Amino acid sequence: MSRIRDPFHQALSSLRERVEQGVYGAGRPVVIVDEAQRLRLSTTPIREALAWLAGAGLVERAPMGGYVTLQLDPAAVRDRLAFRLHCLRLSLESAGPLPSALAAEAGDERATLGRDLERLVQSSGSLALFDAFRRVTSLLAMLDGAEQRVFDDLDAEAANISALLAEADGEALRGALTLYHQRRMEAAPLLVLEATAIRSPDATPDGTP
Repeated sequence: MSRIRDPFHQALSSLRERVEQGVYGAGRPVVIVDEAQRLRLSTTPIREALAWLAGAGLVERAPMGGYVTLQLDPAAVRDRLAFRLHCLRLSLESAGPLPSALAAEAGDERATLGRDLERLVQSSGSLALFDAFRRVTSLLAMLDGAEQRVFDDLDAEAANISALLAEADGEALRGALTLYHQRRMEAAPLLVLEATAIRSPDATPDGTP
């Protein structure tokens, strides 16, 4: 059976995407029966996928059973952003020549930057650092929609950082990455407020269907 049609991986892919998009809201239950009906699967692969996501730190076991999404609070968001920045700084210190930046497609600057930064951390040669970076990035992904509603210059910001990577300007890149994370730390309360609202996965960045 192919990986795409495997019920576990189908459930895992869908649930992870919805958790990272903030579809369920923060600190709210993921109803296993509802998700099984939505995906037209039995409850077994849903439970298995949620157990995997709990192991990855993306959801939590509820006290009375089942699973809930993570609570968001400004302090936790700031800590995760600070840790992510630390991973990137360590990568800049330990990496050899900076990897070439990927060419962004029109309207895809932020996704391209995400891949660029993954390659930067990967170039450090430390699997533990790369795993830590990917995990904290996944935890922060649920703020992506909130960032689009709070900041109006995300594409330009991403394009600038990728350009610095392409120029192999390590000092300027370090400064740009610091500003990138610091302004999100400062905006953490507003980002949490925006991210805690339950929104349709088909909604536009401003929250309208």
